[in-house]
Amino acid sequence: MNIQEDRSRALALAGGAIVGALLDTLVEKNILTVREVRALLLKAMNGIGPYAQTLVGYEASGMIATMMHDRFPQDRS
Repeated sequence: MNIQEDRSRALALAGGAIVGALLDTLVEKNILTVREVRALLLKAMNGIGPYAQTLVGYEASGMIATMMHDRFPQDRS
């Protein structure tokens, strides 16, 4: 891996961590419901649709699905 790849992965990791923390905070403050967060994450997955057949798109979709399942499960609505 070169420096550019390392930086790209670090940026992706930081962005994911920030988004996860932001969504948690919005739910904690009752600004968004878990149902609304799940709808937002589903919209994000649909946005990845054109790239779903690529390894990166597949991995990204899986990570969003995991976030929906683990951090924002339906029974938390």
